[in-house]
Amino acid sequence: MTDISKPEPLRGADIEIIDRHDGDQILTPSVVRINGVEVPIPSASSIKIDDIRDDEAVLITVTMFARRITIHHEDD
Repeated sequence: MTDISKPEPLRGADIEIIDRHDGDQILTPSVVRINGVEVPIPSASSIKIDDIRDDEAVLITVTMFARRITIHHEDD
């Protein structure tokens, strides 16, 4: 008999924005991790975090370097 399990529910990404500079009163992102994986970001890039509200998902815009981008159709 075939084990038909339900697919995992979709969930948002875990985003970590880390400042490794000492003594600054303003946070300057030096490391960004997405789902625990550090991604390279351009030194002059900005990170935009939309308003954080209890009743909506948080939207984050990050400019990063990509090793590979794949856009394709996937069969069901």
